Amino acid sequence: MSVLYLDHFGLSTDPFRITPDTGLFFTGGQRGDILEGLIVASMHDEGIVSVVGEIGMGKTMLSRMLLERLRPLPSDTVYLANPVFDRDEILGAIARDLMPEPPQGNRSHMLAALESVLIERYSQGRRVVVVIDEAHSMPATTLEEIRLLSNLETTQNKLLKIVLFGQPELDELLAAPQLRQVKDRISHRFELQPLNAQEASAYLMFRLHKAGWKGGELFDAAALRLLVQASEGRTRKLNMLADKSMLAAYAEGVPQVGIDQVHRAVGDSLPTSRRAALFPANAGDPSASLWRRFAPAGLGVLVALGAGYLLGSGGGMDRRERVAVTQPVTLPVVPEPASMPAANPSPSSPSPLPLAPVAQAAPGPVLAVAPTPPGAPAAGPASPVPAPVPPSPAATRAPIAEPALVAKLKDNALAVRMQVTDEFIARPSTRGFTVQLLSQRAPRDAEVLAMANEVQAALNGAAQPAVPVLVHNRLYQRQLFHALYAGHFETRADALEFIQSAPGAIRRYNPVVRSLDAIRKEPVP
Repeated sequence: MSVLYLDHFGLSTDPFRITPDTGLFFTGGQRGDILEGLIVASMHDEGIVSVVGEIGMGKTMLSRMLLERLRPLPSDTVYLANPVFDRDEILGAIARDLMPEPPQGNRSHMLAALESVLIERYSQGRRVVVVIDEAHSMPATTLEEIRLLSNLETTQNKLLKIVLFGQPELDELLAAPQLRQVKDRISHRFELQPLNAQEASAYLMFRLHKAGWKGGELFDAAALRLLVQASEGRTRKLNMLADKSMLAAYAEGVPQVGIDQVHRAVGDSLPTSRRAALFPANAGDPSASLWRRFAPAGLGVLVALGAGYLLGSGGGMDRRERVAVTQPVTLPVVPEPASMPAANPSPSSPSPLPLAPVAQAAPGPVLAVAPTPPGAPAAGPASPVPAPVPPSPAATRAPIAEPALVAKLKDNALAVRMQVTDEFIARPSTRGFTVQLLSQRAPRDAEVLAMANEVQAALNGAAQPAVPVLVHNRLYQRQLFHALYAGHFETRADALEFIQSAPGAIRRYNPVVRSLDAIRKEPVP
């Protein structure tokens, strides 16, 4: 998940990371009630328990919460996260967690040793609970072995409690005739339901407050409705869409997430068929709303608007994150918020996805209306194929040439680059935009200098007109970071055009456009 927007919204941590974190467990949507039921069933009831839910409903989070809540109780737990075992392997997997030295030998020896350990734990007043995630992926023979394990008992009580977490396919698997005895042992079945609109709103606010949010409703009513509809009430998808929507709001410099930002997040995340169901006939489509908003009245012009975001997640010791790359749009410049550290490239990460091309006119007839000069002959019959449209002036945009600045930066030590950069940024006449490539925790002088030289060489090889590569130190949450910038541009659209045509050495950083005015206001050491 991206955390570039933390400062923008006054947050201390990422509110919508999808990695299960028990500190962010939401008890609404009956999750808390199900957890209490699982604890009671694990410690007191007989038989096997199943928990069923669709993909992204929070089953893994619930299983981790169950393990955490059982830890202080008189219980021993075994957790199997990927139970694609055969019948002998699952015996070994359980034995390894319960015995310091698992027994060797055939299945009978292992089963006898396991039963001996279970009887010992029972005599100590402890319950042994086996929690199996992704149980729908288990082979039928392994599920039958689970039933046989549940038969281990004293004269009065079962020795082993088994809790199965799985997708609805688990129910289908248990409905098979050969597994009817396993199904008959299911003493309790819980089902995770999607969050409704009220529960989803409470979930979002719960996560935001956990992350340090101090304000009111961050998502307006229309945005919230679309989030619930697009996520289908699934917590994982809700996390992803909320994160991307907040990143879109950060990129646009707006204080609240509205319908436009959620549109962009949905367009980036969902398959075409799902988007078509949410936006029938382009109703509410972001590009359509932008057309109505910005097309000049009375002029028939051909406008190509690209408003996509490449949003993703990353990680690492320096919180390497991917950032939004807004594709070229002809819009008024929005004042930029204070910056957060931008993405660092990871040498081990896969090559970045290619940037989407600049949006072009859709195929088919295009209406282009222009006033007819006096005395000009009347237009002939309309051609079924539109005439080629001359290239937009944006296609020839270039960075502001800074040959003197590039000369000062050439082959110089990092300290010199930083001094030249500081002078350039402080210059009163320096206006416009640059492209930020990374913000990396200092001190990493040699590494940052090598990156700057690599980028400069790539720009020189691409015959860019004297594009400077700048290195700037700044403070973020009282910690020193190196920032790396490329180029000087008059408008945001110029900078976006540069990103689109930049060589791979630039695009692998997942660059983001920055206002020089905003950079000038950032705290420096």
